[in-house]
Amino acid sequence: MESAGFLVRVAMKTGEFCIVIHEMTQNNRVGIPLFLVFLHYLIGTMIKIMQQKNAQMKNLILLCVGCFLLTMASCVPSSQKKGPVHVFITAGQSNTDGRVNNKQLPAYIQELATDTVEYKEGAYPFCRISQNRVDGLFVPYWPKGRITEGLWTYDAVTYRQIGEALQEEFYVVKWAVGGTSIGFPSDTTQGRYWSADPAWLSNTTSTQSGGKSLLLSFTEAIDASIDQTLSKLEQGYQIDAFLWHQGESDCKFAGDYYKNLKAVIAHVRNHLTEKTGKDYSKLPFVFGSIPHTNRDYRLEVEVAMQRLAEEDMHVYLIDMRDGELQKDRLHFTATSAEYLGQKMFDVLNKILDFSNMGFRVATYKDNKAAAISYTFDDGLMEQYTLAAPELEKHGFRGTFFVNGNTHEEGIIDSTRMTWPMMKELHDKGHEIGNHGWAHKNFGRHSLEEIKTDIYKNDSVIVAHIGLMPRTFCYPHNTKTAEGFVVASENRVGTRLFQRSIGGKATIENLAEWVDDLIRSNDWGVGMTHGITYGYDHFGDATLFWDHLDRVKAKEDSLWVGTFAEVAAYTQEQKEITFEVIKQKNGLTIIPHLSLDKALFTEPLTGVVKGYKRVSVRQGGKELDTRKQDDAFLFDFDPFGEPIEIIK
Repeated sequence: MESAGFLVRVAMKTGEFCIVIHEMTQNNRVGIPLFLVFLHYLIGTMIKIMQQKNAQMKNLILLCVGCFLLTMASCVPSSQKKGPVHVFITAGQSNTDGRVNNKQLPAYIQELATDTVEYKEGAYPFCRISQNRVDGLFVPYWPKGRITEGLWTYDAVTYRQIGEALQEEFYVVKWAVGGTSIGFPSDTTQGRYWSADPAWLSNTTSTQSGGKSLLLSFTEAIDASIDQTLSKLEQGYQIDAFLWHQGESDCKFAGDYYKNLKAVIAHVRNHLTEKTGKDYSKLPFVFGSIPHTNRDYRLEVEVAMQRLAEEDMHVYLIDMRDGELQKDRLHFTATSAEYLGQKMFDVLNKILDFSNMGFRVATYKDNKAAAISYTFDDGLMEQYTLAAPELEKHGFRGTFFVNGNTHEEGIIDSTRMTWPMMKELHDKGHEIGNHGWAHKNFGRHSLEEIKTDIYKNDSVIVAHIGLMPRTFCYPHNTKTAEGFVVASENRVGTRLFQRSIGGKATIENLAEWVDDLIRSNDWGVGMTHGITYGYDHFGDATLFWDHLDRVKAKEDSLWVGTFAEVAAYTQEQKEITFEVIKQKNGLTIIPHLSLDKALFTEPLTGVVKGYKRVSVRQGGKELDTRKQDDAFLFDFDPFGEPIEIIK
């Protein structure tokens, strides 16, 4: 009876422990603690077996232990059994290399150190890195500078958080060298550059080969890592994101930083696509801006970063304007490094859902694959008589960028809309945007003249329409860094990119444009002036009506919104971060968004998978849910209270 009772207890404990394992694996927390418990239990069980005198009982107990081991195997998360290994690539200059003493590492990193005095030795349990090396091999990660050990930077925090979330091995390929620029030639003493200029690259080699190209060093290091290690992983691999911080050394080439950094991003994406055969054209690029107190801060560099983040849905900029710096006024303090590292993790977690909770924020409203905005410049009469009615017939609304001086009282111009007409369009849901009072070219006028032109047009639009214009369109499509700052004040966006939908447009190339948007999950901004007259007007107006019919037919995949609506939504979607907490009956989502909630008023669409049915509440209010394939959608307030998803 005693032996039988013992067997029952073993069976019960085995079952209880497997339930614990199951719960831990569901929460993605399998790791060293689980195996320690397992070993403790196994050893205890084997001792009990050795104490038994009854051979039959021994066999029964061994059978029980065998079942336990099988259950253990079945409880291992599928992410550990299959699926590509996560890989991240990181590059930049000194604030990416590391300039903060390891004695100032956060406590949650110091606890991993084997050197508890200087904190120069230790290892992260899951992160393996190839840092400024060309052999393609990886070693366990510990924060250290390229040359000087005992220094750390923001990515130390990012990798720690990734490991904690994944609880599985991941890889990092990093190349960072202090005091280096994208522009060339520069007066940096090292004479090494990140430039992606094709002509320059063709006349140099990587730095490890004696040349001056850091970009070639970086891509060659990536190639070696793929060839020597990543391609040999049984599960395969996936490069998830490109982390970057750089720009201080480009202070003398600030005016070129926009095109230079854009070229670097494109070069790395294209290189990875060619090397792997996978499409990395949309590889997420996550980076931080330069603190305003940095001695090499330049407005042109910051504006270039902001432009890239607004133009590319897969570029994420973290605002570091208020970041603290060391006494040298160049390098992050521990506080700033930790902040940037945590923010980078938050962005990555939002994009990649490390915790596998099944919640995300849709890239576009209603989880559409792409978005289109139709914009019309200069306030021409037929925008009111032809374009707006046709848009309304399809259920669409457009954006009309106007110049106030062409609509002044006393001016009779039958080719222009009147203010009452524009007020009527606004009341019907169309957008009236600012195109400058007198259409002044930013490149030919002083900053004060540009300010006057913008502010005067704001005032007259408010007076006649009753609402401050939320967007701006650059006259002559000319932009300057200072003008960008002024034009962006108190707005959700400015028109930085567009595609002509008049002039040389054809049914075929407009159809191809729409298909490309859906395929690449992009936001397309169409632009024209007139329909049958004016700059860039259509050769045949029926071409535009036919195009709208085709877009309407693809409405399941396309969100057609005003420029302000899509600009606000996409910026909120990129800026928002959130915590996902698993509950017994579902999830709790805690959103965080630091934008101006008086200006950014678009609700975001939440997407949740893995449930047969759900109810969603925010702030005690029931939210409408709708089924889409294997997911549920709901619209929520990104500035609001926690969201409860109840299964």
